[in-house]
Amino acid sequence: LAVQISNWILDQGYWAYGHGGPEAGEFPLTPAAIQAGIGELGKHGSLINPKLGSNFRLACVYTTLPLELDHSPYFGIDDFCMRCQICTNECPPKAISDGKKMVRGVEKFYVDFDKCMPYMTDNYGCGICLRVCPWSNEKIVEKIYRKQKKRGFKNLIDKNME
Repeated sequence: LAVQISNWILDQGYWAYGHGGPEAGEFPLTPAAIQAGIGELGKHGSLINPKLGSNFRLACVYTTLPLELDHSPYFGIDDFCMRCQICTNECPPKAISDGKKMVRGVEKFYVDFDKCMPYMTDNYGCGICLRVCPWSNEKIVEKIYRKQKKRGFKNLIDKNME
């Protein structure tokens, strides 16, 4: 998809280059996606989008096409994850902290990959944290999102998401 979009942008007369996968290129896409307003970082270390939950994969397009940020990426995931604790409790190697930690000068949710990766290696993968995350259940994502709006985040939510 990133290549198809970059080809369309090239056809419009701008430079573009498709970049797939969250870690397949020159920089990790999750921080860029957060800055672009696509979602917020969940406690499990994956991005959460108000419409797609955590059931999506990132890709991007480098381009000179003039773009405009038109929404806030904040819709209350920090508050939600602090209250939830499901992924923390279900993580077999106990790699997901129950609160935020200071990581390279930034307070954020922390996944201890020194615990996570050996478990994933021994079990040929994992993903339990994403499977049990309420935001991964496509049948209730819209309901959770509406609850978040009622909790006072509606003035911060992208008008296109409503």
